[in-house]
Amino acid sequence: MLDALQNAFGGSGWPTALGLYLIIGWVLVRPTGGIGGQLISALGWPIEIAQRLSGATGLPYLFLLPNMLIFGLFTFAPFFINVGFAATEGQSINFDARALAGTDNLQRLLAETSIDTGMENREDDKFLSAVADTFVFVIFQVPIMVFFALCTALALNRKIIGRGFWRSVFFYPVMLSPVVVGFLWTLILKRQGVLSLKLMEWGWISEPIQWLTDPSWTMFWSVFVYTWAHLGFYMLILLAGLQAIPKDLYEAARMDGTSEFRMLRRITLPLLMPTMLVVMVLALIKAFQAFEELYAMNVRWTSLVGYIFETSGLRGQPTTNGLGVAATASLIVAVVLIILSLVQVWLSARENRA
Repeated sequence: MLDALQNAFGGSGWPTALGLYLIIGWVLVRPTGGIGGQLISALGWPIEIAQRLSGATGLPYLFLLPNMLIFGLFTFAPFFINVGFAATEGQSINFDARALAGTDNLQRLLAETSIDTGMENREDDKFLSAVADTFVFVIFQVPIMVFFALCTALALNRKIIGRGFWRSVFFYPVMLSPVVVGFLWTLILKRQGVLSLKLMEWGWISEPIQWLTDPSWTMFWSVFVYTWAHLGFYMLILLAGLQAIPKDLYEAARMDGTSEFRMLRRITLPLLMPTMLVVMVLALIKAFQAFEELYAMNVRWTSLVGYIFETSGLRGQPTTNGLGVAATASLIVAVVLIILSLVQVWLSARENRA
């Protein structure tokens, strides 16, 4: 044992550094009590010192500080950088090489005439087409998602055989990478995929169909795959809301001879409405941000995030003002998402007052 420790730490400065760390902690904290408690206090002396300096009320903010720093670095900083790209023009990502553009990028995005060439602006058609396709996707996908998540949560909240297993089965797609989900369904839905071959084998179709690029089917399968991939997340939220409803309400209703459907309509749905509201707004926001699965499946239509991705030059050849136009489009999407979030907060506050 001693030989193994000597081989592991021989010639290393870690034992000395650890000893000095403990000695410093012992001197600064001066722990009392048993030897075990003193050792723990010496090991955690930075926390002890921080607690003494900040006090009981300031300690929570001290623990929140690392998270806020990371949140600011990866959320607020990119947002302000994006605003900078939207207000400048040029192909470079270096702000020193970009000229101030004001609202020029907004005009490049929405104006009927290009401010650069004076000819017809086609960028607005691409953007508005992406907006229209995304709205169609959201209008169909969100109600379908919420409906099936509710039905699944109601079923899995009952006492059925293998309830834990079925909950895991429905939640499993959420843990998969979006790219994996996209490639998995591409193998099923491509022209020579499993679905076309099976339908031809059963005599339902005469020739294979490219389900993801056929205009008649691409939106249907986009909604289907996206719902399949994210259903478990919303099901879990609704399941938690169902389990928070007091059981004695149902027992009292059964004693009065109330039917299951009436209990669903009069007890379950009204008490579940705040949770349903949260699920609906989260599903709306997520649907507007749909990209990874759709990109991996290479569907026929372009989502808003897909438009931003392509226009910015992340896929394909970068254009002179593409980065600024994409940043402007992303800010418009951000405003829509902020409005949806504010609506959710307002509706939640009204539900609480009621």
